[in-house]
Amino acid sequence: MSHLIDVEIVNDINNIITFLAKRDINELSKIELARKFGITQVDMVIILGNSIPFIAELGAKAYKSNLAKDIMIVGGIGHSTKYLIQNVLQDDNYKDIDVYDKSEADILRQIIVLKENIEPDKIIIESKSTNCGSNASEALKILKDKGQIPKSIILIQDPTMQLRSHASFFKDWEEEKTLIISYSPFIPKVKATGSGYEFINDEIRGLWDKSRFIDLIMGEIPRLRDDKNGYGPIGKGFITHVDMPQEVLTSYERLLSYYTEYKEIKNRI
Repeated sequence: MSHLIDVEIVNDINNIITFLAKRDINELSKIELARKFGITQVDMVIILGNSIPFIAELGAKAYKSNLAKDIMIVGGIGHSTKYLIQNVLQDDNYKDIDVYDKSEADILRQIIVLKENIEPDKIIIESKSTNCGSNASEALKILKDKGQIPKSIILIQDPTMQLRSHASFFKDWEEEKTLIISYSPFIPKVKATGSGYEFINDEIRGLWDKSRFIDLIMGEIPRLRDDKNGYGPIGKGFITHVDMPQEVLTSYERLLSYYTEYKEIKNRI
């Protein structure tokens, strides 16, 4: 590939990831919550299972700073679990974490108890869900059983899946009238290098390798599309309708010429 084509690819990747990494507030702060929603605290921060420990630690910090009254971690064993286990086993910061036969929620709870000194019994756990859709429905079941439906939540997820997670919660929690505030923990933009591209957020431990990152972002666009093959109301009905900006669709179509294996939705493993 020429350098010019590399830059074009980088721009298209950044267009897509900026769209996927939904942020309803610019930062996790009381000032920003007040500016955008007229509140200084939500009822609950919900951390969704993923492969990057940093994300759970960030959510825990928001809870500790009184941005949320309660904290919940949601996630069973799914396509990200093996990558989370790899990240934990390869990082000396987490050497005391037990990962064997554990759900993502169980692993992430251990991490924030260890790193953020939060008492385990303060953390609500859902450990059966295996994807974004079941994250929303299973979390709601747990909270209904506890008689603890929050009126407002901050939702924190892997940036590549933040938008779809929001759309899943918006659909499944519609009757609850809960205010759902998405906060992508970071925006994983990339920059061009002589040999291709690299992450700008390279200080965050446990980022995806490039092939998995491409797999995640290229898989999201067809899932988010509201057509017969997508997850929206016209298709599988897993999520609420998502408006797709033309510049994002244009970037996706250009990237398909390089990543042709994504012309159909692939099962993630």
